[in-house]
Amino acid sequence: MNNKVINNLFEFWNYIGLQNSSYKEYQNFKAVSILGSDWPKRVYDVGDHIVSYEEISKSHTIDSFPKIVTIHKPTKFLDCNKFQLSFTQTNMCLDLLDYKNDPFETENIHQIKTKSEAFQFAEIASQAFNYNVSGTAVFNVTKYPQQARLYVFQENNINYGCGTIFFDSKNVAGFHMIGTIPDGRGRGIAKMITQRLIDEAMKNNSKFCVLNASKMGESIYKKLGFTAVGTLQNYKIL
Repeated sequence: MNNKVINNLFEFWNYIGLQNSSYKEYQNFKAVSILGSDWPKRVYDVGDHIVSYEEISKSHTIDSFPKIVTIHKPTKFLDCNKFQLSFTQTNMCLDLLDYKNDPFETENIHQIKTKSEAFQFAEIASQAFNYNVSGTAVFNVTKYPQQARLYVFQENNINYGCGTIFFDSKNVAGFHMIGTIPDGRGRGIAKMITQRLIDEAMKNNSKFCVLNASKMGESIYKKLGFTAVGTLQNYKIL
């Protein structure tokens, strides 16, 4: 199950990078870095040998090179003098085979379809995650809704939350960028967005939903039936 989570995340980053002409594949790892955006800006899918980390360490001085590397499995090759643990995420999975729920309906959740809406999504995400998200990058991601769909939660003409579903090459439904701005927290908005994404996954005949949870979000997903299957470590390149 953990591999399903990892594969979806990496395919999603590949997709974002390709849609924004910012994907780069090196011999021992991959990277995506979008000009003017902190999202996703990652080094990932790293080969588990010393050469990979030596190459990353040498490349990080290039301005356009990401400064965060995501490690998807334990390794003995990380040098603590060159890489510093920044944050950890929990990989979670929901098996839809026996999942029972009533269809979730609300007029507050809207799918992003226009460029202006994409910029609204980017603004929400920037506030929710406290880093810069490019509206142009978001709009480029929305161009193939059969693969990626983005949503915002709006109430009284105010946008409070966002979320994304990405269907990978195996039709696993990955949930990404689920967040709420500070003024909207504590109202169950992230839960409602997640419920909507689960519905979308079921409509798309996906067998599994996967996501990478922060400490803040993990309890929400557990209540909806997700189980922890592994972790991701994100390191700052020194």
